[in-house]
Order: sequence, then C-alpha cells, then structure tokens
Amino acid sequence: MANSTVQFLSKGSYFVHPQVVGHITGPSAIRSFWRPAVLISVKYAGFGSEHILQALKDFAQADDVFSDEFSATVILQPDRGIDIAEVTGNLGLYLNVHAIRQDDPTIHLPPGPYFIREDSIHQAWKLYDDSLDAFVIPTIADDVLNPKSFSVLQAVSPHGSFKSIAVPSRLYSSPSKDKPLAGVRVSIKDNFDLEGIRTTMMNRAYNELYPPRTSTADYAAKLIKLGAIIVGKTKMSAFASAEEPTDQWIDYHCPFNPRGDLYQTPSCSSTGAGASLAGYAWLDHSIGSDTSGSIRLPAAFNGLFGLRTTYDLTSRRGIVASCNEFDTVGTLHRSLKDAKHLITATTEAPDSFEFPKRLLYPLDFFPQPDAEQQAMSEEFIAIVEKFLGIKKTPISITDTWASNPPEEANGKTLQEYLEMSAVWPMYYDTYHTFDAFRADYFANFGKPPYVGPYMRKRWDIAIPFTKEERAQGVAEMKVFRDWFEKNIMGPHRDTVSDAVMVMPFGSAVPKYRDDANKLPGIVGSFSVFYLPSCERRRSSCLVIGQKPHDSRVSGREEYLPIVSSLMGARNSDVMLINLAEAALRSAGWPTTVMTGREAFERGDNVCNVLREAVD
Repeated sequence: MANSTVQFLSKGSYFVHPQVVGHITGPSAIRSFWRPAVLISVKYAGFGSEHILQALKDFAQADDVFSDEFSATVILQPDRGIDIAEVTGNLGLYLNVHAIRQDDPTIHLPPGPYFIREDSIHQAWKLYDDSLDAFVIPTIADDVLNPKSFSVLQAVSPHGSFKSIAVPSRLYSSPSKDKPLAGVRVSIKDNFDLEGIRTTMMNRAYNELYPPRTSTADYAAKLIKLGAIIVGKTKMSAFASAEEPTDQWIDYHCPFNPRGDLYQTPSCSSTGAGASLAGYAWLDHSIGSDTSGSIRLPAAFNGLFGLRTTYDLTSRRGIVASCNEFDTVGTLHRSLKDAKHLITATTEAPDSFEFPKRLLYPLDFFPQPDAEQQAMSEEFIAIVEKFLGIKKTPISITDTWASNPPEEANGKTLQEYLEMSAVWPMYYDTYHTFDAFRADYFANFGKPPYVGPYMRKRWDIAIPFTKEERAQGVAEMKVFRDWFEKNIMGPHRDTVSDAVMVMPFGSAVPKYRDDANKLPGIVGSFSVFYLPSCERRRSSCLVIGQKPHDSRVSGREEYLPIVSSLMGARNSDVMLINLAEAALRSAGWPTTVMTGREAFERGDNVCNVLREAVD
C-alpha cells in the first residue's frame, strides 16, 4: 500500500488511509501538510454553530476514533438544495470551515473524523497497541469503499514494542438490511485465507514457502460483504494444533491471556482470537475454527462465549484444513447478544424461541472432579431447569448403548467401538493435508521443513494410519451419529432439537504459561472434545462464573473463568443462544463479559458473579 502515513495526536496515533475518498473547496485546500478534520452533514437550512457543537458531542460519545483535535477544522457536506455559502456565512465562530466538493452528487461521505491534505480527504483509522501479542498480521483494506484485497499494516506502537492494529471510525458505518454487520470490527484466525495477505500457519517454513493468498476464504468474504471490518489475522498454535505455551511455541511467541495474572495459558489453536477479544474493547468479534475444541478451549480459558457452529452450516473453502470430517467455523464473543447478531447474519440457522423440554445430564462426564466447578455447573443447570419448567434428565450414553447397541457394534462397548473412530481421520488428515507442503518445501530448499516438537510427535503418530483406517473411522462415526440421533437426541420440527445436553468443559485450576507441557498422545474418541465433532453438532461454551485462586505470579488472589457447554441437534445454533440468554437473564445472571483481568464484577454467590436486576 503506497503513500500511507501515521499521524500522532495528543490522544493517540492514527493511520491515514492513502485512498482519497473526497475533496474540499476553499483557499486552505492548497496546504500540503496533514490536518485532522471532522465532516458534518448539513441537512437543513438554518444550520448553525449550535448544530456543530451537538454533532461533536454526539461523535465523542459514539466513537473511540474521534477526539477533540479533529474539530479544529470542519468540513460541511450539504444535502441537495442547501446553500452552503449561506450556512458558512453564519459560522463566523469557526475559522477553518470547508465545504465538500460535490463533483459526483451520488457520493455522500459518512460524518466523522478524517485527515485532509491539500484538497484531498482521507479516512482516519485509530491505532491500538497489540500489547497481548495476539495478532500475527495486522491488515488494512486496500479500498475502503469496496474492500476486496488487503495489505499488511506497517505500523508499530510509539515505543516500538508492539504491532499496531488500525480500526476505522464507527461513524463511517450504519447497519442496514444488506449490511447488518456494517462497521463491526472482526479478527480472523491465521488459517483463513485473505486476499493479499500470507497464511503463515504459524510455521516459519510454511510462511517462507508460500506467497500472499490471491483469494479470500468464503466465510471471511461473507463477513466483508455484510459490512464487517477485518482488522487482522490472529495467531494460532502451529498448523492449528493443540500446542500450549510457552515451550511448545517454537516459531512464534504465544499471545498473553488478559485474565487474572496475565500468565495463564490462553489455550491452543484459536489462541490469538481468544486473547484479543478478552483483552481489547475496541474489537467486536473474533473468528476461528473448531476441530476438536479449537474455539471452545480458547473461549474457556479466556472467559468468552464460544460457538462451534454446526458442521457444514457455512462454507469452509479457503480455510486450511485440520480434519475435513470435523472442521467448522468457530466464533468468539463477549456477549450472547453479539453472538446472535453475528450468527443470524452469517448463517441460515433457524431463529427459534421454542425450546426443548428435555435437559440431558450425561453421567458419562458428570460430576466434575473440582467441587467448586461442579457447584457452578449445578447453579447454571438449576437456572435452565427453572426457566424451562423441567428437571434435568440424568442419562448414561454408555449404558444406553449397552442396552440398545446398533447391529454394527458386534458386541463392542461404546468405548471399544469408538476407540479409534475419531482418531484415525483426525491424525490422518493432520498429516496428509500437508503432504504438498513438505514436498514443495523440499523441492525449493533441498531440506525438510522444520516443525516444532509437538507437530513432529503428532505427525509421527499419524504416519502409520492408512486411508482404509480413516474410512473405517468415518463409517463408525456415521453409525454412532445415527444411533445417537435415534436414542439420545435428534432434530425436532418446532424446537430444532428435541433435547439440549449440558456438558462440562474447561478447567478449574491454574495453568501457567511457564509450566512444562507434555507431547501429544492419543485421546479417545468418546470425550467432551470429540463428541460434538463426531456428532457434527453445534456446541457452545458459556461463561457461568469465576473461581478464585492464589497466583504464584502476582502474589494475590486472581479469578479463573468457569464455563459450561450446551449441545443440540444440527442447526440449533441460534436456538441455543436464545435459550442461554433467556435463561440467564431470567435469573439476573450477566450475559456479557468484561475485558481485562476478570470476566465479571465479583458477587457473593457460588459463581462469584455480581447478579443483575431482574425485570
């Protein structure tokens, strides 16, 4: 991107987008230095200084990019039929007033902060420090009016320690029917392709080998079409694996979890997505992927609402695969309201407020080993029970299988039947997805690409697995899905899902980023991680509380986020958001988390959460 510049004002640094979006008239339009300015629409005759003052007040309240320094120069944009000379004549108080040059009457710039030089008008994007080291590549659209391709944002924090991320004024965008996400600031995980930007896979060899992408992943393109602003690509563990900080992150440094003492793990895979959204109020959503927990684990450890969307609910084209049988788009949010806004805009999942009357409590996974975490889960379950007017139904999936197994089980227990069902496709794809990468790198550099010890171990496990074993695992999971739908939980015409299953998830003990980590081993298919993936179902991670602990880093009491999970039938994505939000609100429980050290204000109850007033 040519001719870009950074301007420093007293209240922050700004990226001046090089694209000219308009022109001004007037004698000072010949000045060749950059000046902050504010554009204000003139919608009626009689417009005066009091209207300017009110507009500036409104801008300051609505926008984090605008500051008082932009009001030193005013650009007026009149509606058709308004005599701008008469208006400017009434504004003797303002010395630096310009009118927008209306060469094309169809062009109407949104109000807000801009920079001007000579007669050109440029958008002002505020720069924020990536102090959590969550982004691998900050991005900026080449054409702000018709974003398609992107460039790397070349900017660092004033003291040079961090990358800078640029965000446009919120005043530039107004949501509409066609663009419901207009102005929404979104980060995307590094394994999503973005035209003009490299997909690094967080591996130096991969980044060295492949040039910037020439197309954008379908889901990211949909976000852009709906008006969202892609501000950058977030870090992930290499090849979207389950590497943990810090000893397993070899090629790039792991982001920092903003919760608690700043030295808790931000978890794996969609790592930067979780850290950035939990830490930065200027970011609205983070997009990642989920294979066997890649969005749910960062949600749990960073204290966010995380959604594993129904398999194939959205296109995965342009997302580098981990396992084609399990991969799906995952989303992270600070509120259930935000979650619904994004999911309803980007998918066709039915927006149902009719809820199932069965709440399944799987004894295969409950109770949880930590008593405080279990107590918080029970509190959440009691809230859902009261809201639905039912009691939970304890169920053993294992025992149900034993009493009514499918014919294909041939006498095997559930654990025996599923022992390798998910493992074979997961590991086979994890290795063979990158066959071309290994061959291309060797052909270009005459040596194998370096991968960290975690991925080397994972690939070593995968090498003996055959295509036939992968196919067997896929077939076994299909048998299990059909059996599960018939015997445990399936679709429903009115409520989308005929039941909701509550699942335990997350950790209740500290995990510091300087702890040593073990290399990967095989995790059985029947687990809280694999079950939604095997079933290709929608699963959510809901922040329900926070648990105190004495930090060995800060030397003071800190709080860990505690989560629960709801799982429903296919396409129950929006219904489960509606259920969780309605149930929590009915009990005065917050449905929004804060950024920073703690997810909630502290309260004196089992979940340590300050409750809200109930209408």
